[in-house]
Amino acid sequence: MKNNFKLFLLIAFISFFEIAFSQRIAERLGYPKDAKLLIIHADDLGVSHSENMASIKAMEEGSVNSASIMVPCPWFPEIANYAKHHTDMDFGLHLTLTSEWKYYKWGPSYKSDSMASYRNEQGYFYDNVSEVVSKANPDFLKAELSTQIRTALNAGIDVTHLDAHMGAVMATEDFLETYIEVGHEFKVPVLLNKGMPALKSSKIRAMLTDKDVILDAIISASPNDFEEGMEGYYSTTINELEPGITCLLIHTAYDNQEMQGVTIDHPNWGAAWRQADFDFFTSKKCADLLKENEIVLITWREIRDKITRSQD
Repeated sequence: MKNNFKLFLLIAFISFFEIAFSQRIAERLGYPKDAKLLIIHADDLGVSHSENMASIKAMEEGSVNSASIMVPCPWFPEIANYAKHHTDMDFGLHLTLTSEWKYYKWGPSYKSDSMASYRNEQGYFYDNVSEVVSKANPDFLKAELSTQIRTALNAGIDVTHLDAHMGAVMATEDFLETYIEVGHEFKVPVLLNKGMPALKSSKIRAMLTDKDVILDAIISASPNDFEEGMEGYYSTTINELEPGITCLLIHTAYDNQEMQGVTIDHPNWGAAWRQADFDFFTSKKCADLLKENEIVLITWREIRDKITRSQD
């Protein structure tokens, strides 16, 4: 009975800490503690020309206000050049350890034999996270992540944050530790949310400082949501958004021949899915719903400059 009571107190303390922490973050950003703060975030820039062009248009003319770039991908130079000349835009890095498409592939940025455990027989990243976890040597993860970050910085990208393609760099406690470590080293926030089981690790919690930000929620559509219709799913998501800091992860691209080729035999997160994301987040309906629900769009740049790099 005593042990159960201690467990109850621990859970209660963690819950109180997380609520207080998120309220303090909102206030440090200059918003009321009960504000609905939202980042509408496009993943996978750099993967293709279609992805780049649609995402740029969604940021320039739609409601998308943040995005992340995949450094190892073939169309990285195009989006890097755009980012270099549009330093007001909010671009982070989609740290990449997987190459999931059937015919369209890429591999490590750190060109060393030490990265052999991160490559399949053809020399590309594995196409799934489970193989990364079972085969990749965590001792060399920092070299790969640091190379991706330095490549972006050298290309002129003002990196605002780090996040994780397919969640691979957060898949184990060792990986998560390195992910947070490189964020600290380069003084940029990393995508974390309070629902992550790994954040209950005493080792991981000990790494976190008042320069880190733990989001209240990360939301992303599922295959079932796509089947039932993206407009309905996203409309409900916006209408039901809770106070706190939320990141809504989307993928914007055109359903054209290039993107159909990239995502062949992969309907989930495929070309039609990405066109549906683009269509909704460039629509007047989306903009109207955000206004009606008094949702405040914030960026990772705000978080980086007001919290991660603050001098207080």
